[in-house]
Amino acid sequence: MPSESCLAATICEVKDRVRWRTPAWKPSFCRSIARSVAKASVRYKVPPGLILAVMINESDMNEKAVWTSLRSGRVYAKDGGLMGIRCALDRQGRCINATVRGLTWKGVMVPATNIALGARQLAYWRDVGGLEKAALRPRRGALKAKQKYVRCTHKTHAYWAHYNHGKIYLDHGRARHYPHRVAVLYYALLRAMNLDTSLLTSTVLSVRDPGKSLRTAAEPVEPRYRKLCNSIRAASPTCGDLTTAHLDR
Repeated sequence: MPSESCLAATICEVKDRVRWRTPAWKPSFCRSIARSVAKASVRYKVPPGLILAVMINESDMNEKAVWTSLRSGRVYAKDGGLMGIRCALDRQGRCINATVRGLTWKGVMVPATNIALGARQLAYWRDVGGLEKAALRPRRGALKAKQKYVRCTHKTHAYWAHYNHGKIYLDHGRARHYPHRVAVLYYALLRAMNLDTSLLTSTVLSVRDPGKSLRTAAEPVEPRYRKLCNSIRAASPTCGDLTTAHLDR
Protein backbone atom coordinates (compact mmCIF):
# COMPACT_ATOMS: atom_id res chain seq x y z
CA MET A 1 0.00 0.00 0.00
CA PRO A 2 1.58 3.32 -1.04
CA SER A 3 1.26 6.32 1.24
CA GLU A 4 -1.60 8.68 0.48
CA SER A 5 0.87 11.40 -0.55
CA CYS A 6 2.60 9.00 -2.96
CA LEU A 7 -0.75 7.91 -4.37
CA ALA A 8 -1.92 11.52 -4.82
CA ALA A 9 1.32 12.58 -6.50
CA THR A 10 1.20 9.57 -8.83
CA ILE A 11 -2.43 10.26 -9.72
CA CYS A 12 -1.72 13.94 -10.50
CA GLU A 13 1.32 13.21 -12.65
CA VAL A 14 -0.20 10.26 -14.51
CA LYS A 15 -3.45 12.13 -15.12
CA ASP A 16 -1.51 15.00 -16.67
CA ARG A 17 0.13 12.58 -19.13
CA VAL A 18 -2.76 10.31 -20.11
CA ARG A 19 -5.64 12.81 -20.26
CA TRP A 20 -7.08 13.28 -23.74
CA ARG A 21 -8.57 16.72 -24.39
CA THR A 22 -9.65 17.06 -20.77
CA PRO A 23 -8.43 19.52 -18.12
CA ALA A 24 -5.69 18.60 -15.67
CA TRP A 25 -6.74 17.89 -12.10
CA LYS A 26 -5.97 20.30 -9.30
CA PRO A 27 -3.81 18.88 -6.48
CA SER A 28 -6.77 19.00 -4.09
CA PHE A 29 -8.83 16.84 -6.47
CA CYS A 30 -5.90 14.40 -6.84
CA ARG A 31 -5.80 14.05 -3.07
CA SER A 32 -9.56 13.46 -3.00
CA ILE A 33 -9.24 10.71 -5.63
CA ALA A 34 -6.28 9.21 -3.73
CA ARG A 35 -8.35 9.04 -0.53
CA SER A 36 -11.21 7.37 -2.40
CA VAL A 37 -8.85 4.82 -3.97
CA ALA A 38 -7.17 4.09 -0.63
CA LYS A 39 -10.52 3.72 1.15
CA ALA A 40 -11.91 1.37 -1.52
CA SER A 41 -8.65 -0.59 -1.53
CA VAL A 42 -8.85 -1.27 2.20
CA ARG A 43 -12.57 -2.00 2.22
CA TYR A 44 -12.52 -4.50 -0.66
CA LYS A 45 -8.91 -5.72 -0.32
CA VAL A 46 -8.10 -4.71 -3.88
CA PRO A 47 -4.64 -3.18 -4.51
CA PRO A 48 -4.75 0.56 -5.22
CA GLY A 49 -2.45 0.07 -8.21
CA LEU A 50 -4.99 -2.28 -9.78
CA ILE A 51 -7.82 0.19 -9.18
CA LEU A 52 -5.77 2.90 -10.91
CA ALA A 53 -4.86 0.57 -13.78
CA VAL A 54 -8.52 -0.23 -14.43
CA MET A 55 -9.30 3.50 -14.16
CA ILE A 56 -6.73 4.36 -16.83
CA ASN A 57 -7.89 1.53 -19.08
CA GLU A 58 -11.59 2.31 -18.77
CA SER A 59 -11.62 6.11 -18.96
CA ASP A 60 -8.11 7.57 -19.40
CA MET A 61 -8.80 9.01 -15.92
CA ASN A 62 -11.72 11.09 -17.20
CA GLU A 63 -14.34 11.35 -14.46
CA LYS A 64 -16.91 12.60 -16.99
CA ALA A 65 -16.44 9.85 -19.58
CA VAL A 66 -19.73 8.35 -20.83
CA TRP A 67 -20.58 5.69 -23.41
CA THR A 68 -24.21 5.05 -24.31
CA SER A 69 -25.85 1.87 -25.61
CA LEU A 70 -28.99 2.03 -27.73
CA ARG A 71 -31.78 -0.48 -28.15
CA SER A 72 -34.66 0.18 -30.56
CA GLY A 73 -33.47 3.75 -30.84
CA ARG A 74 -33.59 4.35 -27.09
CA VAL A 75 -30.74 4.64 -24.59
CA TYR A 76 -31.02 1.56 -22.39
CA ALA A 77 -27.60 1.62 -20.69
CA LYS A 78 -24.68 3.91 -19.98
CA ASP A 79 -21.10 3.10 -19.02
CA GLY A 80 -19.26 5.91 -17.38
CA GLY A 81 -17.09 7.56 -14.81
CA LEU A 82 -13.52 6.79 -13.89
CA MET A 83 -14.11 3.04 -13.63
CA GLY A 84 -16.48 2.66 -16.59
CA ILE A 85 -19.41 1.48 -14.45
CA ARG A 86 -22.44 0.18 -16.37
CA CYS A 87 -25.94 1.37 -15.47
CA ALA A 88 -28.92 -0.18 -17.28
CA LEU A 89 -31.57 2.52 -16.98
CA ASP A 90 -35.28 2.43 -16.30
CA ARG A 91 -37.54 5.26 -17.48
CA GLN A 92 -36.94 7.19 -14.26
CA GLY A 93 -33.19 7.24 -14.81
CA ARG A 94 -32.37 4.67 -12.11
CA CYS A 95 -30.07 1.71 -12.56
CA ILE A 96 -31.70 -1.72 -12.68
CA ASN A 97 -28.68 -4.01 -13.11
CA ALA A 98 -27.59 -5.93 -10.03
CA THR A 99 -24.30 -4.23 -9.18
CA VAL A 100 -25.77 -0.72 -9.06
CA ARG A 101 -29.51 -1.39 -8.67
CA GLY A 102 -31.42 1.54 -7.19
CA LEU A 103 -28.71 4.15 -7.80
CA THR A 104 -29.28 7.12 -10.08
CA TRP A 105 -27.00 7.67 -13.05
CA LYS A 106 -25.93 10.96 -11.47
CA GLY A 107 -24.99 9.08 -8.31
CA VAL A 108 -22.97 6.50 -10.23
CA MET A 109 -20.92 9.30 -11.81
CA VAL A 110 -19.77 10.75 -8.46
CA PRO A 111 -16.01 9.94 -8.50
CA ALA A 112 -15.81 8.49 -4.97
CA THR A 113 -18.89 6.32 -5.58
CA ASN A 114 -17.63 5.25 -9.01
CA ILE A 115 -14.28 4.17 -7.57
CA ALA A 116 -15.93 2.23 -4.75
CA LEU A 117 -18.27 0.48 -7.20
CA GLY A 118 -15.32 -0.50 -9.41
CA ALA A 119 -13.32 -1.88 -6.47
CA ARG A 120 -16.37 -3.81 -5.26
CA GLN A 121 -16.82 -5.36 -8.69
CA LEU A 122 -13.16 -6.38 -8.83
CA ALA A 123 -13.48 -8.07 -5.42
CA TYR A 124 -16.68 -9.79 -6.51
CA TRP A 125 -15.12 -11.26 -9.64
CA ARG A 126 -12.04 -12.30 -7.68
CA ASP A 127 -13.96 -14.10 -4.95
CA VAL A 128 -17.33 -15.38 -6.12
CA GLY A 129 -18.50 -14.06 -9.48
CA GLY A 130 -16.54 -15.89 -12.16
CA LEU A 131 -17.54 -19.27 -13.56
CA GLU A 132 -15.79 -21.95 -15.58
CA LYS A 133 -16.78 -25.30 -17.03
CA ALA A 134 -15.87 -28.49 -15.20
CA ALA A 135 -16.28 -32.06 -16.46
CA LEU A 136 -18.38 -34.42 -14.37
CA ARG A 137 -17.45 -38.07 -14.04
CA PRO A 138 -19.72 -39.94 -16.49
CA ARG A 139 -22.24 -42.36 -15.05
CA ARG A 140 -22.02 -46.01 -15.98
CA GLY A 141 -23.45 -46.48 -19.44
CA ALA A 142 -23.42 -42.80 -20.32
CA LEU A 143 -22.25 -41.98 -23.83
CA LYS A 144 -20.33 -38.87 -22.86
CA ALA A 145 -19.30 -36.86 -19.84
CA LYS A 146 -21.47 -33.98 -18.73
CA GLN A 147 -20.28 -30.53 -17.76
CA LYS A 148 -21.31 -28.03 -15.15
CA TYR A 149 -20.24 -24.53 -14.18
CA VAL A 150 -18.19 -24.08 -11.02
CA ARG A 151 -16.51 -21.09 -9.40
CA CYS A 152 -13.66 -19.84 -11.57
CA THR A 153 -10.19 -20.42 -10.15
CA HIS A 154 -8.58 -17.96 -12.61
CA LYS A 155 -5.80 -20.42 -13.49
CA THR A 156 -5.54 -19.32 -17.12
CA HIS A 157 -6.10 -15.60 -16.61
CA ALA A 158 -5.93 -12.80 -14.07
CA TYR A 159 -9.15 -12.42 -12.09
CA TRP A 160 -9.73 -8.88 -13.33
CA ALA A 161 -10.51 -10.34 -16.78
CA HIS A 162 -14.08 -10.75 -15.53
CA TYR A 163 -14.40 -6.99 -14.99
CA ASN A 164 -14.67 -6.79 -18.76
CA HIS A 165 -15.77 -10.30 -19.74
CA GLY A 166 -18.43 -10.99 -17.14
CA LYS A 167 -18.95 -14.45 -15.67
CA ILE A 168 -17.00 -16.46 -18.25
CA TYR A 169 -13.43 -15.63 -19.33
CA LEU A 170 -13.28 -15.22 -23.12
CA ASP A 171 -10.28 -17.13 -24.46
CA HIS A 172 -10.87 -16.01 -28.06
CA GLY A 173 -11.28 -12.75 -29.94
CA ARG A 174 -9.72 -9.39 -29.15
CA ALA A 175 -11.07 -9.32 -25.59
CA ARG A 176 -8.97 -12.36 -24.57
CA HIS A 177 -6.04 -10.07 -23.69
CA TYR A 178 -8.00 -7.55 -21.60
CA PRO A 179 -6.35 -8.81 -18.37
CA HIS A 180 -2.89 -8.34 -19.91
CA ARG A 181 -3.70 -4.79 -20.97
CA VAL A 182 -4.70 -3.89 -17.43
CA ALA A 183 -1.67 -5.75 -16.05
CA VAL A 184 0.90 -3.73 -18.00
CA LEU A 185 -0.64 -0.51 -16.64
CA TYR A 186 -0.70 -2.00 -13.15
CA TYR A 187 2.96 -3.02 -13.45
CA ALA A 188 4.02 0.44 -14.69
CA LEU A 189 2.16 2.07 -11.78
CA LEU A 190 3.82 -0.21 -9.24
CA ARG A 191 7.23 0.65 -10.66
CA ALA A 192 6.39 4.37 -10.60
CA MET A 193 5.47 4.13 -6.91
CA ASN A 194 8.50 1.96 -6.04
CA LEU A 195 6.31 -0.97 -5.00
CA ASP A 196 6.95 -4.70 -5.30
CA THR A 197 5.92 -6.27 -8.63
CA SER A 198 6.83 -9.91 -7.92
CA LEU A 199 3.28 -11.13 -7.33
CA LEU A 200 2.12 -9.57 -10.58
CA THR A 201 4.99 -10.97 -12.63
CA SER A 202 4.23 -14.48 -11.36
CA THR A 203 0.53 -14.30 -12.36
CA VAL A 204 -0.74 -16.01 -15.54
CA LEU A 205 -2.48 -13.11 -17.23
CA SER A 206 -4.12 -14.37 -20.42
CA VAL A 207 -4.04 -17.18 -22.96
CA ARG A 208 -0.97 -17.76 -25.10
CA ASP A 209 -1.38 -16.89 -28.76
CA PRO A 210 -0.29 -19.78 -31.04
CA GLY A 211 3.39 -19.50 -31.89
CA LYS A 212 3.98 -16.59 -29.52
CA SER A 213 5.39 -16.23 -26.02
CA LEU A 214 3.11 -15.91 -23.02
CA ARG A 215 2.32 -12.26 -22.36
CA THR A 216 3.91 -10.70 -19.28
CA ALA A 217 3.06 -7.65 -17.20
CA ALA A 218 6.41 -6.03 -17.97
CA GLU A 219 5.88 -6.04 -21.75
CA PRO A 220 3.00 -4.08 -23.31
CA VAL A 221 2.15 -5.24 -26.82
CA GLU A 222 -0.43 -2.97 -28.45
CA PRO A 223 0.65 0.58 -29.39
CA ARG A 224 -1.93 2.22 -27.09
CA TYR A 225 -0.54 0.36 -24.09
CA ARG A 226 3.08 0.98 -24.97
CA LYS A 227 2.26 4.69 -25.12
CA LEU A 228 0.33 4.64 -21.83
CA CYS A 229 3.06 2.70 -20.04
CA ASN A 230 5.70 5.13 -21.31
CA SER A 231 3.57 7.99 -19.99
CA ILE A 232 3.29 6.33 -16.57
CA ARG A 233 7.05 5.68 -16.47
CA ALA A 234 7.69 9.33 -17.33
CA ALA A 235 5.63 10.38 -14.30
CA SER A 236 7.68 8.44 -11.73
CA PRO A 237 7.02 10.53 -8.60
CA THR A 238 9.67 10.25 -5.90
CA CYS A 239 7.43 8.36 -3.52
CA GLY A 240 10.16 7.85 -0.98
CA ASP A 241 10.64 11.59 -0.44
CA LEU A 242 7.47 13.54 -1.15
CA THR A 243 6.86 17.06 0.09
CA THR A 244 3.77 19.25 0.24
CA ALA A 245 5.37 21.52 -2.32
CA HIS A 246 5.64 18.62 -4.75
CA LEU A 247 1.87 18.07 -4.51
CA ASP A 248 0.94 21.73 -4.69
CA ARG A 249 3.14 22.84 -7.52
